[in-house]
Amino acid sequence: MDARKEMQSRLDPLIAERAPWFFSGRAHHAVFRSALMALLHYPRTLDLAAEFRDLPSAEIFRRMQALIVRDLRVEGLENIPATGPALIVANHPTGIADGLVLDAVVSAVRDDLFIYANHDIIRVLPQLSDIIAPVEWRVEKRSHAKTKATMDYTRAALAQGRIGLIFPSGRLAKRVGLTLNERPWMSSAAMIAKKFDAPVIPLRIFARNSAFFYALDKVHPTLRDVTLFHEVLNKAGHTYKITVGRPISAASLPKSSEEGIAVLRRAVLELREPGPDARRLEQIDGLKRRRRHARIAAKEKS
Repeated sequence: MDARKEMQSRLDPLIAERAPWFFSGRAHHAVFRSALMALLHYPRTLDLAAEFRDLPSAEIFRRMQALIVRDLRVEGLENIPATGPALIVANHPTGIADGLVLDAVVSAVRDDLFIYANHDIIRVLPQLSDIIAPVEWRVEKRSHAKTKATMDYTRAALAQGRIGLIFPSGRLAKRVGLTLNERPWMSSAAMIAKKFDAPVIPLRIFARNSAFFYALDKVHPTLRDVTLFHEVLNKAGHTYKITVGRPISAASLPKSSEEGIAVLRRAVLELREPGPDARRLEQIDGLKRRRRHARIAAKEKS
């Protein structure tokens, strides 16, 4: 099958699940869908999906980061441990782009990040399973099998000494007026940290989506949801500011997962915007290059 058609056959069902009325068969719905998909540059999304279909996950991330990560400011990078199992907990202001940007940040320190993300991404690009821990955030669609798959992935990844990234809200921050409010956090991050004795690194992202995204959210949540791919691609002109806090030991968290997640949420939301001495994108890229050269030199010596 043609790559573009194949990727559309993977993406269209996801859209239909979020906005079933798009595919109701009614003429006015079809006209609206066509107009909205054009406005959201859906053909461009299909072109990229076709390009990515057979690429390894690292190359997909590299190409997406080259498209959207242009202005980055990071403070507290030294708080990310260079080795050993750990868990980053972060707020979730913009969606898919948050994971791509944070992968770019963490890769300045280490190359073994895994990200808790909606399992639907694996339906589109199965090869991302080496970096995506599949999660079903929607309570009504959870099952024992899905939960077990997430925990099995977690157990294996942390046993390998990898570092995980989780957005405990499971949903994008809600705009109220001009302010973004982080949604309530699920307790799973605190439970995972305690269960596997993994230090937790609080991290706060300062960014937001387009005014168009929030306008559609006001109209109806399904319209908001179908814009998420577009919101990834429009980040090239955006500034991402990131502050990384000091690690929190799992042993210091309360026994109750609900109390533990409250501690972690507070630690994230109390972090301030990066100051004038924050590392910029060029410095982050420089750190990556030095790490890459060091690995090459080590291999040549061995």
